[in-house]
Amino acid sequence: MKKILLTLLILGIINGTVLAKENKFSEDYLKNTKHFSILNPLAESFVEHGIKSELKKETGAKFKVKFDGYTLGSMKKGIFKNLEITGKDVEVEDIIIPYVHLKSISDYNYIDYTKDPIVFKSDMKFDYDILLSQDSINKALKHGDYQSVLNTINDIAYPLFQVKGVSTKIVNNRLYFIIEYNFPVALSTKNKVFVTSSEFEVKNGKIKAVNIKLDSAYGNISLNKVGNMLNLLNPLEFTMQLLETKNCDAKIENVKIVDNKVKINGKIFVEGE
Repeated sequence: MKKILLTLLILGIINGTVLAKENKFSEDYLKNTKHFSILNPLAESFVEHGIKSELKKETGAKFKVKFDGYTLGSMKKGIFKNLEITGKDVEVEDIIIPYVHLKSISDYNYIDYTKDPIVFKSDMKFDYDILLSQDSINKALKHGDYQSVLNTINDIAYPLFQVKGVSTKIVNNRLYFIIEYNFPVALSTKNKVFVTSSEFEVKNGKIKAVNIKLDSAYGNISLNKVGNMLNLLNPLEFTMQLLETKNCDAKIENVKIVDNKVKINGKIFVEGE
């Protein structure tokens, strides 16, 4: 009996040791166990430098990076506690973003950086803030995919008018739409121009034009119809869609024009495998 008990005890110790090794990267273990290593700050600094270098290589911009890990082993594996990234004049899809800030709000994040592309092993959540300038938005409106937006509007508007192009200006914290249009059944040699302005708010996760204003020169035009057209043209929604990736689901929570820049914030969700 003593021999059997001793054997079971030894097996229990061995199995317990293996279990501890298997679980040392688990969320429960890392979040609920105190970790201390004098090498952690050095490792975190090394990771921050690596992230900055990669981001600069991809975007040409300089970033501030703050990285917090749990243990040396978990950091090496691709598991971390917090990540905060701040960049200025960041180029994404040929659009220059004057300011972008990302901060993780999930405190267990796991990526497999050995794969190409990177594989997200855990669900991740970030707060984000970005600023869009007049130039940012106009650059987005030159993207080839925006033509499909104009085609949708032109299908609806035919044969009354045809939108030929859209550009924007930001003046006194209002976004002005400069819309070039023509008449499909009686084309003019020169496109006509229609100008309107608006502020914005978020409704059901979508950016919508509000407080729309028209110059009296356009006569008695329904602001309702103008609002519908502006929301179809949707330059801010379109710009945000260009910035999304297949792996991310971005939720817009607030939008405001401040100092003639469009400030947008919300959350980004990354689904792990």
